[in-house]
Amino acid sequence: MDSRHPELIGPLHHGTRSQAATVILREGFRRGRSRSYTGTGVCLSETLSVAYEYGMYETGGCVLQTWLSPTARWVDRSGCIALERSAEHDTWDDFFKTSGLDAVRAYAGNVWVVWNPQALTLVRRLSHRDAIQGLCAQFDSDGPDHGYNGVVSDYAGIWWGREAEDPNLGRLPDHLRRLQRTLERCVGRTQSQLLRSVTAPAEHAA
Repeated sequence: MDSRHPELIGPLHHGTRSQAATVILREGFRRGRSRSYTGTGVCLSETLSVAYEYGMYETGGCVLQTWLSPTARWVDRSGCIALERSAEHDTWDDFFKTSGLDAVRAYAGNVWVVWNPQALTLVRRLSHRDAIQGLCAQFDSDGPDHGYNGVVSDYAGIWWGREAEDPNLGRLPDHLRRLQRTLERCVGRTQSQLLRSVTAPAEHAA
């Protein structure tokens, strides 16, 4: 069923290269020339960590934040096997063409596919500081056992004091120190303030 909301929907996040972000900020989002697994629609996520994986500031990327217009026509298709598990790139585009929808929410919000880029508004580039602070807030919300990918996983390992358990961080000490400096600069500390409450029961049991 289509949904209409009286307020903006979001924020939604889009990770990309910094140069591509500059073009988007100047000209707006556009559908892709080539098809990804979700067709040619603009891919975004409710989850900052997902977008950060595609827009790592450490390698010349960034994250854009935007909202879906309250007049946009969208539908939640989380768990819809026909869309989410389709290997045919045309499936998503064909769905949009026949449905007349502007956007689809899928994978429980980890992915939004926006067919009509004009439905996106208030686009802004997150500073590295804002992005790191947002990641750390997500780490605290998700808890220490949640899994991530790429550099986000490295940040989470440091945040929860698990550097020694992470072979990537142990093998790359310079990389570890760079991420620690970033956390210190952006958040003011390198570990979660929840860490004591997480580890206290184990220490008591010992």
